[in-house]
Amino acid sequence: MSPFTKLVIEKFKNLNPFRKGKKLNSIFRCKCPKCQEGNLFVDSNPYHLKTLDVMPKRCEVCNTDFVRETGFYYGAMMISHAITTIIAVIVHFTVFYFWGWEIAPHLIFLVTIILGLFPVNFRLARAIWINLFVTYDPDYKIKK
Repeated sequence: MSPFTKLVIEKFKNLNPFRKGKKLNSIFRCKCPKCQEGNLFVDSNPYHLKTLDVMPKRCEVCNTDFVRETGFYYGAMMISHAITTIIAVIVHFTVFYFWGWEIAPHLIFLVTIILGLFPVNFRLARAIWINLFVTYDPDYKIKK
Protein backbone atom coordinates (compact mmCIF):
# COMPACT_ATOMS: atom_id res chain seq x y z
CA MET A 1 0.00 0.00 0.00
CA SER A 2 1.35 3.41 -0.94
CA PRO A 3 2.09 6.08 1.69
CA PHE A 4 -0.59 8.30 0.13
CA THR A 5 -3.22 5.56 0.54
CA LYS A 6 -2.20 5.07 4.18
CA LEU A 7 -2.48 8.81 4.77
CA VAL A 8 -5.96 8.95 3.21
CA ILE A 9 -7.12 5.97 5.29
CA GLU A 10 -5.82 7.61 8.48
CA LYS A 11 -7.61 10.88 7.62
CA PHE A 12 -10.90 9.07 6.99
CA LYS A 13 -10.61 7.15 10.27
CA ASN A 14 -10.53 10.49 12.07
CA LEU A 15 -13.69 11.61 10.24
CA ASN A 16 -15.73 8.58 11.32
CA PRO A 17 -18.59 9.92 13.53
CA PHE A 18 -19.11 6.46 15.06
CA ARG A 19 -15.61 5.93 16.45
CA LYS A 20 -14.90 5.76 20.17
CA GLY A 21 -15.03 9.15 21.78
CA LYS A 22 -17.88 10.45 19.63
CA LYS A 23 -21.43 10.95 20.89
CA LEU A 24 -22.98 8.99 18.02
CA ASN A 25 -20.98 5.93 19.05
CA SER A 26 -22.43 6.07 22.54
CA ILE A 27 -25.97 6.90 21.40
CA PHE A 28 -26.49 4.31 18.68
CA ARG A 29 -24.68 1.51 20.51
CA CYS A 30 -26.42 2.40 23.85
CA LYS A 31 -23.11 2.55 25.69
CA CYS A 32 -22.06 4.56 28.72
CA PRO A 33 -21.38 8.15 27.59
CA LYS A 34 -18.31 8.47 29.83
CA CYS A 35 -16.31 5.33 28.96
CA GLN A 36 -18.30 4.09 25.94
CA GLU A 37 -17.72 0.52 27.05
CA GLY A 38 -20.41 -0.23 29.65
CA ASN A 39 -23.99 -0.89 28.57
CA LEU A 40 -26.80 1.59 29.26
CA PHE A 41 -29.37 -1.22 29.41
CA VAL A 42 -29.30 -4.61 31.10
CA ASP A 43 -30.60 -6.42 28.00
CA SER A 44 -29.16 -5.35 24.66
CA ASN A 45 -32.29 -6.39 22.70
CA PRO A 46 -34.92 -3.62 22.84
CA TYR A 47 -37.66 -6.02 21.74
CA HIS A 48 -37.48 -7.99 24.99
CA LEU A 49 -40.29 -5.88 26.41
CA LYS A 50 -39.96 -7.11 30.00
CA THR A 51 -36.49 -5.58 30.21
CA LEU A 52 -37.06 -2.66 27.84
CA ASP A 53 -36.48 0.06 30.43
CA VAL A 54 -34.20 -1.76 32.88
CA MET A 55 -30.97 0.17 33.31
CA PRO A 56 -28.20 -0.51 35.80
CA LYS A 57 -27.80 2.17 38.44
CA ARG A 58 -24.13 2.60 37.56
CA CYS A 59 -21.80 1.71 34.69
CA GLU A 60 -20.04 -1.58 35.34
CA VAL A 61 -16.83 -0.24 33.75
CA CYS A 62 -16.35 3.34 34.98
CA ASN A 63 -18.96 3.57 37.76
CA THR A 64 -20.80 6.52 36.17
CA ASP A 65 -24.20 7.12 37.76
CA PHE A 66 -26.96 6.51 35.18
CA VAL A 67 -29.76 7.65 37.52
CA ARG A 68 -28.48 11.13 38.19
CA GLU A 69 -31.62 12.25 40.03
CA THR A 70 -35.23 11.24 40.46
CA GLY A 71 -37.13 11.85 37.24
CA PHE A 72 -33.93 12.44 35.25
CA TYR A 73 -35.26 10.67 32.16
CA TYR A 74 -38.49 12.70 31.91
CA GLY A 75 -36.63 14.93 29.47
CA ALA A 76 -36.10 11.92 27.21
CA MET A 77 -39.85 11.99 26.54
CA MET A 78 -39.41 15.23 24.59
CA ILE A 79 -36.66 13.65 22.51
CA SER A 80 -38.87 10.60 21.92
CA HIS A 81 -41.68 12.91 20.83
CA ALA A 82 -39.36 14.63 18.34
CA ILE A 83 -38.17 11.29 16.92
CA THR A 84 -41.78 10.09 16.60
CA THR A 85 -42.73 13.32 14.82
CA ILE A 86 -39.88 12.89 12.33
CA ILE A 87 -40.96 9.29 11.70
CA ALA A 88 -44.59 10.40 11.23
CA VAL A 89 -43.60 13.06 8.69
CA ILE A 90 -41.48 10.58 6.72
CA VAL A 91 -44.31 8.00 6.75
CA HIS A 92 -46.84 10.65 5.73
CA PHE A 93 -44.84 11.77 2.69
CA THR A 94 -44.04 8.19 1.71
CA VAL A 95 -47.69 7.12 1.85
CA PHE A 96 -48.81 10.33 0.15
CA TYR A 97 -46.37 9.70 -2.69
CA PHE A 98 -47.64 6.14 -3.25
CA TRP A 99 -51.38 6.35 -2.36
CA GLY A 100 -52.37 9.99 -2.34
CA TRP A 101 -54.52 11.39 0.48
CA GLU A 102 -56.38 8.21 1.48
CA ILE A 103 -56.65 8.08 5.26
CA ALA A 104 -56.61 4.28 5.74
CA PRO A 105 -53.07 3.69 4.40
CA HIS A 106 -51.83 6.65 6.41
CA LEU A 107 -53.19 5.35 9.68
CA ILE A 108 -52.25 1.73 9.09
CA PHE A 109 -48.65 2.50 8.14
CA LEU A 110 -48.20 5.19 10.77
CA VAL A 111 -49.50 3.10 13.66
CA THR A 112 -47.62 0.01 12.53
CA ILE A 113 -44.30 1.78 12.13
CA ILE A 114 -44.57 3.84 15.31
CA LEU A 115 -45.53 0.82 17.41
CA GLY A 116 -42.88 -1.31 15.75
CA LEU A 117 -40.15 1.24 16.41
CA PHE A 118 -41.29 2.17 19.91
CA PRO A 119 -38.67 0.08 21.78
CA VAL A 120 -35.84 1.45 19.64
CA ASN A 121 -37.20 4.99 19.95
CA PHE A 122 -37.48 4.65 23.74
CA ARG A 123 -33.87 3.55 24.17
CA LEU A 124 -32.52 5.99 21.62
CA ALA A 125 -34.21 8.90 23.42
CA ARG A 126 -32.72 7.85 26.77
CA ALA A 127 -29.27 7.46 25.23
CA ILE A 128 -29.49 10.92 23.64
CA TRP A 129 -30.71 12.46 26.90
CA ILE A 130 -27.89 11.11 29.08
CA ASN A 131 -25.34 12.03 26.39
CA LEU A 132 -26.43 15.66 26.69
CA PHE A 133 -25.18 15.71 30.30
CA VAL A 134 -22.23 13.30 30.40
CA THR A 135 -19.15 13.70 28.23
CA TYR A 136 -16.60 11.14 27.10
CA ASP A 137 -13.52 10.82 29.28
CA PRO A 138 -10.64 8.88 27.69
CA ASP A 139 -8.80 8.77 31.06
CA TYR A 140 -11.69 7.29 33.06
CA LYS A 141 -9.58 4.31 34.20
CA ILE A 142 -6.93 6.55 35.71
CA LYS A 143 -9.49 8.56 37.71
CA LYS A 144 -11.37 5.44 38.83
